[in-house]
Amino acid sequence: MSKPNKNRPYELLEYNPEWKMWFQVRSEKIKPLFGDNLISIEHIGSTSIERMIAKPNIDILVVVKDLDDVTKRLESFTNEGYTPQGREYVGGGDEYITEDTSDGRRITSIHVLQEGNPKITAYREFRDYLRVHEQEKNLYIETKKKIYVENTTNYSGYDSGKAETIKAIKMRAHEWSKINLPELA
Repeated sequence: MSKPNKNRPYELLEYNPEWKMWFQVRSEKIKPLFGDNLISIEHIGSTSIERMIAKPNIDILVVVKDLDDVTKRLESFTNEGYTPQGREYVGGGDEYITEDTSDGRRITSIHVLQEGNPKITAYREFRDYLRVHEQEKNLYIETKKKIYVENTTNYSGYDSGKAETIKAIKMRAHEWSKINLPELA
């Protein structure tokens, strides 16, 4: 499996309402690849949050009954133009599958998790919290802009530069979800 490309090309763009449609198209394309193992497909990440600046990379959360079944089906993803990256690429139990352009820009990130994995809740909490907390969304936007200016040709630097802000927001999102989204807690 692949190792992260620390210097892959990327860009940061203003929110694009078409990202919702891009998610729908991609989710319909991958849905059959999971067969009856599929539980749900959701749009996560910055492109799922209105008015959020983002890399034009659609993050998809796929919840399945059996992660090992997905591993057996990876060739079908390759046949559809996706690249299986393995479970170590992201960490935390994701079977990570990507779609990149010919120049290396990532346009789709599929995070496949087995039901019950706590990362499922963490992805949802972060997304839902930023959707309703404008001040936190603005903090994340300003952090992204600042880090991007400092790392326009260094993807790894951009990614690691956001880490502390993301960690802090995730902690607040988790506390918020205990009160506001008890079904996720």
